[in-house]
Amino acid sequence: MVVIRAPVDDLENRFGREIVDLIFRYGSVIGYSVDRDKEIKIEFNPDRPDLFSFPTLVKQVKIFFYGDVEIRKPQSVDESIRVSVSRGVRGIRPYLSTFTAEGSSIGDYFDDLIGYQEVLHASIGKDRSKMAIGIHDLEKTGNRIYYTTVRRNKGMQTYDGMEGTVEYIVKNHEKGFIYGKLLPSDERYVAITDAEGNILSLPPIVNSHRSRIDRETKKFFIDITGTDINSVKFAHHLLSNFFSSLKYRIRVPIIEGIPSSEIESIRSFDFRLIRPRRRNVERFLGQKMEDQDIIVHLRRMGYVAEPGSPEIAVYVPGYRVDVMGEMDIIEDILKSIGIENVSEKRISIGRFGKPFYMNEVKNLVRDVMIGLGFQEVMTFVLSPAYYMEGYTGGTRVQNPKSEDYSVLRDKIYPDLLDLLAKNKKNGLPQRIFEIGEKMVEGRQRTALSCVIADTKSEFSTAKSYMQAFLMRFTKENVNIVPEGVYGAIDGRSGSIRIGENKIGVIGEIHPAVLERFSLVVPVSFFEIDLDMLQHVEKDQTRL
Repeated sequence: MVVIRAPVDDLENRFGREIVDLIFRYGSVIGYSVDRDKEIKIEFNPDRPDLFSFPTLVKQVKIFFYGDVEIRKPQSVDESIRVSVSRGVRGIRPYLSTFTAEGSSIGDYFDDLIGYQEVLHASIGKDRSKMAIGIHDLEKTGNRIYYTTVRRNKGMQTYDGMEGTVEYIVKNHEKGFIYGKLLPSDERYVAITDAEGNILSLPPIVNSHRSRIDRETKKFFIDITGTDINSVKFAHHLLSNFFSSLKYRIRVPIIEGIPSSEIESIRSFDFRLIRPRRRNVERFLGQKMEDQDIIVHLRRMGYVAEPGSPEIAVYVPGYRVDVMGEMDIIEDILKSIGIENVSEKRISIGRFGKPFYMNEVKNLVRDVMIGLGFQEVMTFVLSPAYYMEGYTGGTRVQNPKSEDYSVLRDKIYPDLLDLLAKNKKNGLPQRIFEIGEKMVEGRQRTALSCVIADTKSEFSTAKSYMQAFLMRFTKENVNIVPEGVYGAIDGRSGSIRIGENKIGVIGEIHPAVLERFSLVVPVSFFEIDLDMLQHVEKDQTRL
């Protein structure tokens, strides 16, 4: 959840009491919660980042209730300002977007601007890893700006007064502690500089004092850098919408040194065309609607909508980053109408569902194992790679957050051994089973895995339980073919077969493996592939 808050008196002074009251009513339209005491606190779902500041929220409130539609045009190009991008940044933070905003002094909206910047850092930017925003005083930057790399011994002063080399700033400033790890190298750092080479900011860490903004700033230069072009694109349109909500003039500088396709990708996102199909609008709203009525509701939700042939043309503002297709537009039509105003309709059910076959198999397997005196457990499909020496599980996870969840397992019994190790204080015997998923040769399989820990648990123990279990599911002869089984004692392990088909493995755990798990009693096990068992016995099964 994203939360914004402000004193009631402050909001009424800036926007008026009537607008503050309408903010409450708009919550029932969009779906956010509002608490009011001495301050207003609003909790948003994360799908509408364009509302995460009071100026942008008020803008949408006015559009919805007053029809105060903003006639926006594609952002114009300002040829007097040029931004050059060096090749060195492409391997560090390759994507860049910029724009300028000019208007009256930011004044009372200064805190809103800084707050919205940080909200975008946390949400769209994923704590600046995908995107970071720098806000500068355009009158202090000059008209020639560079996105380049600088050496670590380059000097600068941060916005809050810390002076030193770039390396010193990154290692000692509070923002450097938090975000310095996002930079892959400490030899050269990406930087925004002016024509004289003075550092204006160190993305994604900190801005400099040289281009610092304050409440008197009228002209802004915004740089948005990142590792993900979509995050940069979204932040560009969301933040430019913030400034346009305050009636600032938005323009984009000339950018040199990056592919024109990237620039076009960002700019073309504004007023992208979507044509919702009439049959889908009427189908999901459950009622007939005239084109003009649909257009009215779309305009109340901030879209530019026009009659079209064969379907209505809907132009989506760039700041509506949540809109991906016609279903999002139909949902907004529904919000404008009000779900309470949509008439009820009886649902026609063409057929009745039935239980998934494998779930019925699992239930029967579960009943049989409980009847044999076993207790069911559940472990994670993602497993450690260090369970056994050389154990890699199934499919390795790239860049796992933890080695405890680094492989998609291809066998289940190592997880059960780990569970026994964590429950050594429980009395013996311990008989546990799991019906779970594993990944074998790139395919997901459902298996039954059973382990028995006891002072006299040996190969014959597991064999007797395995035979008792399979008697319930097959009339065919079950054979055990001696072969090496991972983690088991040679000569006391083998594959379980029906005819020529291998349906599982069985064995007695090797003492070295038991020692690795700090287990002091013998353990035997068997594991049966339920998918294979059902395939082999589809004609003979008694399920």
